[in-house]
Amino acid sequence: MQVQPQNNIVIQGGHVFDPRQQLDGVMDIFIENDIIVAMGTPPQGFNADESIDASGKMVFPGFIDLNAFLGEPGFSQKGTIASETKAAAQSGITTLCSTPDGKPVIDSATLAALVQDKAQQAGFCRVQPIGALTAGLQGAQLSNMFALKEAGCVALSNQDAPFQDGRVTQQCYHYAAGFGIRVFSTPLDTALAHEGCMHEGPTSTRLGLAGNPLSAEISSMAQQLILCEESGIRLHFSRISSKRALDMVIEAQQKGLAVSADVALGSLYFSDEDCAAYDSLMHVTPVYRRPQDRQALLQGVNDGQLSICSNHRPHELSAKMAPFAATEAGISVLDSFAGAVFNLVDTGQLTLAAAIGALTSLPAEVIDQPVGQLKAEGRADLCIVDLRQGSVLNTSDLASKGHNNPWLGERLVGKVVCTINGGHIVYRL
Repeated sequence: MQVQPQNNIVIQGGHVFDPRQQLDGVMDIFIENDIIVAMGTPPQGFNADESIDASGKMVFPGFIDLNAFLGEPGFSQKGTIASETKAAAQSGITTLCSTPDGKPVIDSATLAALVQDKAQQAGFCRVQPIGALTAGLQGAQLSNMFALKEAGCVALSNQDAPFQDGRVTQQCYHYAAGFGIRVFSTPLDTALAHEGCMHEGPTSTRLGLAGNPLSAEISSMAQQLILCEESGIRLHFSRISSKRALDMVIEAQQKGLAVSADVALGSLYFSDEDCAAYDSLMHVTPVYRRPQDRQALLQGVNDGQLSICSNHRPHELSAKMAPFAATEAGISVLDSFAGAVFNLVDTGQLTLAAAIGALTSLPAEVIDQPVGQLKAEGRADLCIVDLRQGSVLNTSDLASKGHNNPWLGERLVGKVVCTINGGHIVYRL
């Protein structure tokens, strides 16, 4: 995609909504190049090269996704940086954190730069790579953390790969703390999980599927919180899946630890009971847990404790055409990300303020970026959404190469009609 230069843009008559900036009302927004130069009253001498009529629509800060697998490098049959960031832009996402588990693994400055360059060439949204915490994600030797940070990685993670032992984890955390690098961690004791493909409980027993117990998440978190306190690291728990995990995050914050967390969008929708039909779209990592965990995570978002990430993982058709446990874990989310979130708002499960905060200001704090906000002199990242418009998601609507989307055929409320990234219109309905 070749982004056409935009000079001055005015967005007229939209309902501007940004809870962090206490904005909730109809006003115009004036953009010069990549900056919001004024809100409400035009600056002196402002002449618009393009006007966008946002009457009857909502204007939000550009959304931020803290966890998405883009396929490249190495898995272009699943997705490419161009296809997946196009899907992200169509959901109002302007900043996206890509996971390090490509092939090769993003464990060098060269590969981190490659991902960012390809995203810039595609032109749909900014991609901020998450670098590998250990070389090759093998969990044995530390990666070149400083070089990855200098290359633009906003955090380091071992993604879903285990560490060789607790000593390696300890060394990683101490080194990361010394370099001032935030670590993203998906808490999982792989020995306890024992290759379980869904939550361990009555449903897994009835289905005869290997279960992943709640203790696999909780015991891992307990160890990591001890190391967090010891090292002083800034630790972000990625895609927590249970009420107990959320409680542990809150307790750690109350103790003064630099801990934050997010939840995968799917965990706000589905529980282990949705696996009952052996639907391979319910085979995900982390696993969906009990209905009461889903409710607690929704409450965590409403209470401002959790960001929402996509946990986007597109797959080719064959990856999901096998018995449940033999399929590849993950769902494609980006095409339906905004609509699925607004469905939760429309059904009263999330408040609009909490949902927007979980997509903007909270994740911006996690990655220490001056984004996720609408204010004069701020970066012009925003999206325009018609909350009155609903549509059924069809295969023809998908920009992602992954069609393993559980919302296909479902009616989604709220339609992103325009996305502006750094002052450039990157999507318009």
